[in-house]
Amino acid sequence: MIDTLRFGDVLRDLGFGVFAGVPCSLLQPLINFASNSLDYVAATNEGEAVAIAFGAELGGCKSAVLLQNSGVTNALAPLTSLTNICEIPITGFVGFRGEPGVPDEIQHRIMGAITAQLLEISGVIVIPLATDLPAAARQLAEGEAHRRAGRSVFYLVSKETFSPLDLAPVPARVYPAGTVTTSPAPPSPLPPRHDVLRVFSAHKRRDTALLATTGMCGRELFTIEDAPNHFYMVGSMGCVSSIALGLALARPDRRIVALDGDGALLMRMGNLATNAFHRPGNLLHVLLDNRSHDSTGGQVTASAAMDWTAIARGAGYPRVIATSDLGEIAAVFDGWLADPDLTFLHIPIAPGSLSPLGRPTVTPAEVARRLRDFLARNFLA
Repeated sequence: MIDTLRFGDVLRDLGFGVFAGVPCSLLQPLINFASNSLDYVAATNEGEAVAIAFGAELGGCKSAVLLQNSGVTNALAPLTSLTNICEIPITGFVGFRGEPGVPDEIQHRIMGAITAQLLEISGVIVIPLATDLPAAARQLAEGEAHRRAGRSVFYLVSKETFSPLDLAPVPARVYPAGTVTTSPAPPSPLPPRHDVLRVFSAHKRRDTALLATTGMCGRELFTIEDAPNHFYMVGSMGCVSSIALGLALARPDRRIVALDGDGALLMRMGNLATNAFHRPGNLLHVLLDNRSHDSTGGQVTASAAMDWTAIARGAGYPRVIATSDLGEIAAVFDGWLADPDLTFLHIPIAPGSLSPLGRPTVTPAEVARRLRDFLARNFLA
């Protein structure tokens, strides 16, 4: 059995600072260590955890995820279409439920048999973690070599690998009710997405990063203006605000804007709760809501049945604003840049997109690298 505190010291010495994860009984001591001694973000699901860690890595903060293998399939989308193609590796520790030869509950049997293969075919280096500290430390050093080569590394953690560690008491947080501001009446017709994106492109400051969700949003933002402080997300649908959360927590000195879509947010609505719980003031979460999946033919989403302002306020966002007026959008953005606080901005827009519409000519890996470089710049110099 590994002494959890000593293992945690090794992780700290290697530079790990942010952990994101979901509960796992096999990883309980390691999760408690991360909660007690490091920056730990409790995600609502495994894919969200991977996206948060990815965002923190973009911000220059070495990150890891803590997952149970029963949820590995939830993490596959960002592992295959985000971290892999952007060449931003992350480290993971996976509770190995259903490990072959180890008695366990029946629901873990199939996933236990295929965990390693699933991760490996997704491009992840898989290492069964040793149960003594010297060997495990050597494996962590091996993992660092893989990370430097651009490969994510996940360690499979067997039952009773870590010594017990109690969770320190967490002070209760007070979350005052948020404010909601809505425009009296939406304009008719509603503005197209590209006109709204032009507002954000024109009004952003030198320290502002714009992260665009999958589909037409990123393609239109690229068409309007390609800039090193833009991130055009491909794949990993629904993860843009989680990437923005990890980035905002890693770089509180930067303004981070997540340009989300209704179809994408519906896929991972748990993100709202996590964002609001951690409440970074430098994050503006924008929902561009056209009630449809534009990039796949305009199929309707369930957004027409949603009261997004009530949902965001209920999740705990301190500021919730709804408007479709371009002048008001510009004023809200300028106001947030001057006086930032976690804000949810709901913008009903018209369906449809620019035509003809191309795709970014920079690769996802190039987009990620230049955003990292942008974030590392000293704008006060």
